[in-house]
Amino acid sequence: MVIFGSRLYGKVDEVPGLGYVATKFGHINFVPLIPLEGWLVVSQEGNGWRGQAIGMSGKSVLMAWARMLFIVVGLGSLVFGLIGFTSHDSQDLIVPGVLALACIGGLIASYTWKWVTHASPERALEIAREAGVSEEGLEQLRRMYSAPVAAVAAPAQPWTPPES
Repeated sequence: MVIFGSRLYGKVDEVPGLGYVATKFGHINFVPLIPLEGWLVVSQEGNGWRGQAIGMSGKSVLMAWARMLFIVVGLGSLVFGLIGFTSHDSQDLIVPGVLALACIGGLIASYTWKWVTHASPERALEIAREAGVSEEGLEQLRRMYSAPVAAVAAPAQPWTPPES
């Protein structure tokens, strides 16, 4: 069975309070092949999303393809590693094992590194402008990004045990 259609891949550049950037891809069996258009996604439920079409993000396209490559190469190296394991030659396990670990690390990093997942202040303003955010909204973004991190976080409260 062949499954084809379009869906979002390459989630990057999250802007707090606004959304994140993703790319709508044409896919076959959920492998992102052809980038169709960029989106600022403001909400997503299941396979549907709400947002604004924006210009294509090279970062989003590259992340979608890189993440898929990490999965395919990682799974392939695990299969070859298992085949090498059955041959009882430990030398056959080194390269596939290292490659599988590198792919797992790359996949995790692509979802956790802040420079991939969150927009810089300049990029956040660029995304907001492209999505048609009002001047008032742009000013709110400027203030949010210029506020020190400590001022945004709630102050620590001393712990008090619950009453018995």
